[in-house]
Amino acid sequence: MSTLEIFFRDLLEKKEVIINPFDDITFGNFWYEKPVTEDVNSIHHDAIIQTEKQLKLLKKDALHLTKTLLLIGDAGCGKSNLLGRLKKQLNDEAFFVYIQPIEDYNYFWRHTLQYTIASLMQIPEGETDSQLRLWLKGLPVFENQNLWQKILGEKKTFISHLKKSYPAGIFENKKFFGILYELAKDNYDLACEWLAGEDLDEEDLGILGVNKSIDSEKFARGILNNFGRIADATKPIILCFDQIERAFSSVFNFNTTFHNERLVNFLIIISAVRDNWQTFKKTMIQSELARINQTITLEDITIEEAEKLWINRLKPLHLQCNLKLDSDIAPLHKQILIDNAPGDHINLREALNLGGGKFQEYIDSIIVTPPSNFFLDIWKKTFTENQEKINSLIQFSDEEFIEMLKYCLSCLSVENINSKFLSGVTKTKSFSYEYPNLKEKIGIIWSNNRNGKSFYTLMEASEFAIRNNLCEKLIFIRSAGVGTKGTQAFDLYNKLFKPLSDKYKHYKPTIEDLQYLKTYHKLAKDALAGELIIEFKTVTLPELNQLMRDYQILNNCNLLVNLKLVKFTPDLGILKQTIVSIIKDKSIMKIQDLYLEVNNILTNYFIPKYYCNSAIYSLCKTTSFIKIKNPKDAPDNYILEYKI
Repeated sequence: MSTLEIFFRDLLEKKEVIINPFDDITFGNFWYEKPVTEDVNSIHHDAIIQTEKQLKLLKKDALHLTKTLLLIGDAGCGKSNLLGRLKKQLNDEAFFVYIQPIEDYNYFWRHTLQYTIASLMQIPEGETDSQLRLWLKGLPVFENQNLWQKILGEKKTFISHLKKSYPAGIFENKKFFGILYELAKDNYDLACEWLAGEDLDEEDLGILGVNKSIDSEKFARGILNNFGRIADATKPIILCFDQIERAFSSVFNFNTTFHNERLVNFLIIISAVRDNWQTFKKTMIQSELARINQTITLEDITIEEAEKLWINRLKPLHLQCNLKLDSDIAPLHKQILIDNAPGDHINLREALNLGGGKFQEYIDSIIVTPPSNFFLDIWKKTFTENQEKINSLIQFSDEEFIEMLKYCLSCLSVENINSKFLSGVTKTKSFSYEYPNLKEKIGIIWSNNRNGKSFYTLMEASEFAIRNNLCEKLIFIRSAGVGTKGTQAFDLYNKLFKPLSDKYKHYKPTIEDLQYLKTYHKLAKDALAGELIIEFKTVTLPELNQLMRDYQILNNCNLLVNLKLVKFTPDLGILKQTIVSIIKDKSIMKIQDLYLEVNNILTNYFIPKYYCNSAIYSLCKTTSFIKIKNPKDAPDNYILEYKI
């Protein structure tokens, strides 16, 4: 028995979890990802050098005009990982923004502004101030500290000074400069909310000294442009567009605008899968292509680089083992890479997938454990991450809610999802669909904004939809308040949604609803970009959707239950009680028969097989009276017994 095998068996005896060191092999928003520990400096080193070169050229350019880098490569080549490495290496030279584009082009500029401000609010490593505060302090008009302290004492003086410094080209200059003043004073968080496009209520707007929120694409575009008109001497802002597969046109229209408007101190990095780029490129006009300053192509890595990745992944495990091993990549070996690579190079993610798969094979060969469900592991991990990140229903815009909900409906095979349900300002906050099998048209309006005027506009749109029979049923989704008693908005809301009716309903979403929607949306976007890995294999969106339906993952999303698209899966405690009762009565039974019996008893629920099996395995681990009699057989052939 090898040293490593003894170590793993010892872990099992101590009931410690054996974690596959290759499990976490996807990357996303670099502000929320865990620090990358397995960097191999030689991987894509030339791409980093080329990016640094463009950043230096931007700084040396007398006008500091916007530059654009196109980052392309095969799915899994390491594009998102490279963005994280760039931010890690260059954050002291530039401010970094991560943007995953929204698909609705009617909301693209507002979404981009929102994500820009969210990233600028992050605090870089080694700093005590956010990127936004550092940017503000770096403006050339504030280099004189005495002047800075003087003009901060009076808002009118502050605004007047900036107007004189930037006499032309600033969109809504009084509002914008007033918000910059609030950023430097005591209303930083509220000012950030305004800049990010939050639809603030009248009281908050009054505190900031503005009369309205950023409520249109034109307004958002103007504010973003402002950052590029007054920042010619600060550190550049690097805008990283990632996973753009369903937003190519919007992203490149945005890029062309920045170049045409001659905005300064921006380096735009657009990351795309090579095949998707080649397809879209054929639809572009020459002037759009000319706005790309450099294209960087990420190629496969060498066998030696892949081996170094394996070494870095396995190193923590080797340190935990605290024993002298035969190889730095034990229990793997280099020949595995050589045998599976098409030549002397290999795709970065395929190298990690290969390592993960072979490591799992090794563990399965030496230890008999209950079968792992890789899909559920991915879902639980992503869902847990979202539980930690999402603690408020206003963390996302109404338009992002709408996109996430439409994705979930598509997953559930809902038909005729139509984004053109309503027009005007409510267009991006609504859609319609047909109820499965009934061909019944359902209208959805989703809004959590706090502004009273905006709420009244939504109620008018709801009344219009009802009066003109635009749908058989209208669902209004909102967790925020419904106005003050006696106001027009409140009265209209009560007229439309308060009477008991099956046709017009108001549902209040929960934080957990949002966590479900966001988790599926994240996995779906990863699948579209070729970045979703399950059991160390790339999974497509149709394959993901089939898994979601097979496992009935969305059955516990309260919002989807209210929409009558799914049925609740029972509480795990109820399920375990039922399982114990059945096995106790039967003494011994096949796991397949138990599953059928559970469904016969809990007839009001649909219980996915995985959910029942999960409860069984949990009972086997945590109790002494339920055991698997034949653990070495296939899971479907398990026999369970009750022992006192």
